[in-house]
Amino acid sequence: MRIIITLFAFLLLCYPVLAQQAPSPSMGVVLTDQNPYPVEPGQNVNIEIEVQNTGGWQARNQVLEIIPTLPFTLLPGEEETKTFSLISALSSVKTSYNLRVDNNALTNQYELEFRIYGLGSTATYITDDIIISVQGGPELVLSGAEISDGVPGGLTNLTVDIKNIGTGTARRMMVNFSSSEELKPILAGGLIHLGDLTPGKSATASIELSISSQAEHKTYTSTLTASYLDENGDAQAKTFTIGMPVKGSVILDIIKIEPDFGRGKLNIDVANKGTTEAKSLEATLTVDGEVVDIDYTSSLKANKKVTFDFPIILKGIGTLTINYIGPGIEENKITEEVVLNFMPPTQDNTGTYILLLIIAVVVIYYLCKKGKLKCIKRAVEHTVPHPSHTPKKH
Repeated sequence: MRIIITLFAFLLLCYPVLAQQAPSPSMGVVLTDQNPYPVEPGQNVNIEIEVQNTGGWQARNQVLEIIPTLPFTLLPGEEETKTFSLISALSSVKTSYNLRVDNNALTNQYELEFRIYGLGSTATYITDDIIISVQGGPELVLSGAEISDGVPGGLTNLTVDIKNIGTGTARRMMVNFSSSEELKPILAGGLIHLGDLTPGKSATASIELSISSQAEHKTYTSTLTASYLDENGDAQAKTFTIGMPVKGSVILDIIKIEPDFGRGKLNIDVANKGTTEAKSLEATLTVDGEVVDIDYTSSLKANKKVTFDFPIILKGIGTLTINYIGPGIEENKITEEVVLNFMPPTQDNTGTYILLLIIAVVVIYYLCKKGKLKCIKRAVEHTVPHPSHTPKKH
């Protein structure tokens, strides 16, 4: 009996040590797959988890609990806890979860916590973490553009605001402007370096352009290309299309006022010294407060002239008012003063006198030949010396 009691007491004393040395399960969690990898903010990600028993004893009724914290949330239908009835020694089981990544997540390596405990014993648990890779991507938008008025032969300025509404940084960003031959950047060939553009930030680029004197009144299609490196260091580019309006000018000027007495018209020449065409011209001549007449022409191109005809007025002070449609289909009007002071041509009767003289000579000659004007004949004979009376030379 004493021996039995002694052995029993010895076993009780040695049990803690033996218990520590006895085979037992050892639980842990590892990440075996992440899809997509890396995941962008605002996307869904699927993770595959392997629950491992690295101990020498089987594990029964083990509960795996996921602890999702920002930037991760479980998608609807996913359960936070999963129970495994048996995980043999030195073996594992797999499971998966579908998660949503918050839109405002930044590029980083995020820890996701798991807990393992026996069924019904939530107070005692093992904690293990996995790493999920989140990588944002830049997304550039043209948030604003200002274009100054441009005319042929002048300058215009383009100012643009580019904003990164994505979740990653656009690194070493630069913008390049390109357009037709009529629009040319003045400095740096239209290439501007803006540096790094982090999420939510904007950058401003200003480009001064020279407009060809041959440019037409229209909107020229131009492109602005923003090139940058993404989070992986890969080259990316975003192209924006911009309309560059060129506004031609109409400058009407009276260059000559001249009467046409043969036609009984007063001609007024008007030139377009601007850079674009004027359309539907209506010219009204008013002299001494009264409207003389109205003349029309369909169009007057740049560097061309047109002649308006009015009834001839010799003297007076008035105005020439021209209404026309400009390049922007807007109605315009100019008014210029006109001073009229012309003299009608004098009548020249020289031709009549010559004709009468010729007729008179012919009549006299005819009458003298018939002998009817003998007195005139004798007068002529006495006037012209006879050849015999010619004085001799000494």
